[in-house]
Amino acid sequence: MYSKNVRFMNWCTYGRYKGNLDYNIVIGRDPTTPKQTMTNTFNLTDNEKKVAEAADICFLDFTEPNLGYGNVDGDPARCCFTLKEAMAEGFTKHQVAGIIGSLEAKRVIYIDHRDGEHPSYPWLYWLTEDFIEYLVVQNKKAEKV
Repeated sequence: MYSKNVRFMNWCTYGRYKGNLDYNIVIGRDPTTPKQTMTNTFNLTDNEKKVAEAADICFLDFTEPNLGYGNVDGDPARCCFTLKEAMAEGFTKHQVAGIIGSLEAKRVIYIDHRDGEHPSYPWLYWLTEDFIEYLVVQNKKAEKV
């Protein structure tokens, strides 16, 4: 973050007062410093991989960088899963809850809490964009080998 002093012309009521106001505005990243790229690594256990690939999700589908969900044409069935779909991988409800908590702590998934909507709508567990970009990098490395 950096700040920049900006001078604004100020007109008071009916234009009787004219003066300058100086403001210090926080703008964001200093454009003179290079953007730092952060390389995320995600170390998943076999059970976490199994749950993260529940339903129609296939990690090998993510091959194009900077597309995020566009790698699967934004198809939600290939980017998220529900509790039922995770349990279909052979885990109990309590095991899945622990694995989902672990995946969320590792920033692999985020939870779409759908409480305010119809009570029968399940919560959705979406792969994060950071994790998808990580999968793209891993898939590109595997192609080169």
